[in-house]
Formats: sequence, C-alpha cells, structure tokens
Amino acid sequence: MENNKIVTKNPIRARVVAISKDTKTVKVEVPRVVPNKTYGKRLHLHTSLLVDSFGVQNIALGKEVEILPCRRISKNKSWKVISVVTH
Repeated sequence: MENNKIVTKNPIRARVVAISKDTKTVKVEVPRVVPNKTYGKRLHLHTSLLVDSFGVQNIALGKEVEILPCRRISKNKSWKVISVVTH
C-alpha cells in the first residue's frame, strides 16, 4: 500500500509576498471580499500569514500557492504550503 496522504480540508489559495533568507518561511496574503454594512460597497481585504515552505520547490514572489492549516510550528507559523499553483 502506498503512503499517499489524504487531504481532508480544502486548501486555501494565497499569493506570496515575502520569502525568508533560509527559504523555510514565506509570508502570504489571502484575499477576501467583505461588503460594507451600511452601503454595501465591496471592500477588498487581505489576511497576512506566515507559512512553512520546507521541501517545496519553485516558490517565488508573486506566485500563487495552496496552503493548509497544520500543527503549530513556531509562535506565528501554523500553516504549510502544499503546492505552487501553475496557470
């Protein structure tokens, strides 16, 4: 039997904003659209996350990646990069 990991959660697509010097951590932005309560205008907001990228190749600034929550790795890192999205 093969050791294929079954991913039970839906991955989140995010854009790489910064890469650390040792390339084990990347900072990503997850976009979201929220309507204003009073006027209904849509606001484009983002959430910044620190993500563990150990073992994933071809990560560059501006690329889109898929991330999943995982166990806490450090004080601010509790997400992992699954793959780099290619269009």
